[in-house]
Amino acid sequence: MESEAKLSCSSLWKLYGSDPRGFFEKHEGNPSHEDTNANGYISAVRDVTIEVLPGEIVVVMGLSGSGKSTLVRCLSRLIEPTGGRVMF
Repeated sequence: MESEAKLSCSSLWKLYGSDPRGFFEKHEGNPSHEDTNANGYISAVRDVTIEVLPGEIVVVMGLSGSGKSTLVRCLSRLIEPTGGRVMF
């Protein structure tokens, strides 16, 4: 029997810069790394998809500055993601 996720996100993005939503939509929800950098945006979270099932323990690991805290803040809705979906 398959269990439904308690927390999930799909294609989650968080960009920083001037009008990140407009930039994101202009690039059809998938700006390249080159476009992002050339236009002065910072990709804090890029196209993250994750599912947390009942009873699971999840660890978010990465180097300093890799977007771990930003991802957790988007998941907890402390900050709004630029694109993608968060589902509880």
